[in-house]
Amino acid sequence: MVDPYHRQTKPSYSRAQFNAVVAMLEYEAGISAIADVTELSRQAVYRIRDERADAEASLIQWGL
Repeated sequence: MVDPYHRQTKPSYSRAQFNAVVAMLEYEAGISAIADVTELSRQAVYRIRDERADAEASLIQWGL
């Protein structure tokens, strides 16, 4: 649950990058390939893959 009074750290990715990562994960693309295409770190891609709901909640919280 997102606390409305205390924001999490601002995500290192945009909504467009998040959507691209999700789409590429659905096509079973490799983590390194996704990172190269989206210009994100591999760790950011892993974070989106493993904690998709939290990643999206963070985007919403920051208005991204």
